[in-house]
Amino acid sequence: MARLSDQVVADLRRAIVDNEYEPGSRLPTAEALSESMGVSRSVVRDALRTLSSMGLVEVRHGHGIFVALPRDDVLTSALTLRLQRSDLTVGEVFDARIALESALAAEAARIGDTEAWALMHKHLDEFETAVRGTDWSSAHRAHLDFHLSIIRALRLPALELILEPLQELIIVSSIPTEPESAERWGLGSHDPIMRALESGDAEATRTAVQGHFAYVRTDRYREHTERSFREARTAAARQLSSQAGPPRANR
Repeated sequence: MARLSDQVVADLRRAIVDNEYEPGSRLPTAEALSESMGVSRSVVRDALRTLSSMGLVEVRHGHGIFVALPRDDVLTSALTLRLQRSDLTVGEVFDARIALESALAAEAARIGDTEAWALMHKHLDEFETAVRGTDWSSAHRAHLDFHLSIIRALRLPALELILEPLQELIIVSSIPTEPESAERWGLGSHDPIMRALESGDAEATRTAVQGHFAYVRTDRYREHTERSFREARTAAARQLSSQAGPPRANR
């Protein structure tokens, strides 16, 4: 049987999603919500804690309860936690990423344009410059931007929003086994993808993306791909936090 607080969560979530309460606006007090919804204050407080964990409200002590502004990292965090609580390995996450990214790249080759390709070249140039300059945090950032630009080439804003949490998969599955070795960053390994995209050949692009990830099957990466996603996520967070700049991705 559902808890009473679950119904309160559902009602308030609907009101927030329907913009009955605008982002950044202050919600009625717990006491007022308790009275208007016909439940106890403890039920309301439980519901507000749940809504806060969902990223829908912010409780500012001494100031009140506010509707949270939309944040991209909420979905990413939810996906990360779900994967960390699973028994999936890094290899299994890679398999999912390769299947999805190769399909998206094939479609991008079919409908992409010169503006999209120019942006990808820009990210690749930034990536290679950062690797050669041993600027690892910038290399992570530029590399993530390159892979995300494949999705952006489709010019489907709704798809970009849906796939936003994939950043986390790219981050965790992409840390080189020796992150401070320029050789392991695969300079030039993205060129076949770029050529295939610009050719407009969907199948060649699919093959190029799959070939790009061939390193995952090598003995050098066996230990990494056999690790649990949970363990790899912890190691990636530690590695990225030791570098300057925001935690982004490689490969």
